[in-house]
Amino acid sequence: MMFITPIASYGFYVAARWRGMSCGYDLPSIPRILADLVLAVIVEEILFYYSHRLIHYPYLYKKIHKKHHEWTAPIGLTCIYAHPVEFLVSNIFPLVCGHILTRAHLMSVWVWAVIAMVGTSIHHSGYHLPFTLSPEFHDFHHAKFHYNFGLLGILDWLHGTDSLFRKNVAFKRNKILLGITPLSVSIPDKSTTSKKIK
Repeated sequence: MMFITPIASYGFYVAARWRGMSCGYDLPSIPRILADLVLAVIVEEILFYYSHRLIHYPYLYKKIHKKHHEWTAPIGLTCIYAHPVEFLVSNIFPLVCGHILTRAHLMSVWVWAVIAMVGTSIHHSGYHLPFTLSPEFHDFHHAKFHYNFGLLGILDWLHGTDSLFRKNVAFKRNKILLGITPLSVSIPDKSTTSKKIK
């Protein structure tokens, strides 16, 4: 990633200059930043879902994506543990494409990059921290490779690639934790609990 990130940064710079994105002192308003973030989320959901699903085709999976799936129970740092092609096509391009399309200010890009990096680290952490998004959706993807390709699950629901997840106890736990009691305690996995009792 040490060599790929500068290349990706330069590519973003060229695209930003070509699109006329602002990086000056004329900071955008809060509503503009929020609008940029909403559009970035929508574009990333679409591009990440389809690029991620594409690299799960057997040939591409074997050559490119298998490296990321060496971790079946991921930890935070594995969010960037990927083949360089995957890193560019499935991670970086969806992250910045929405902002390039909308000609967002660099401030919006920075805000989005921080939110996205924290979010993807949490998704790969295995920890369901209070007041954050649940890692259950992506953990399920690492356990069952052919489900849950997207970020938010909207396109997974639309394409039916979350069908097994919806039948699993992880789906019930896939929500923002509003307390300090772990959801594995408040929503136990009955199949695991019954095995421990016997």
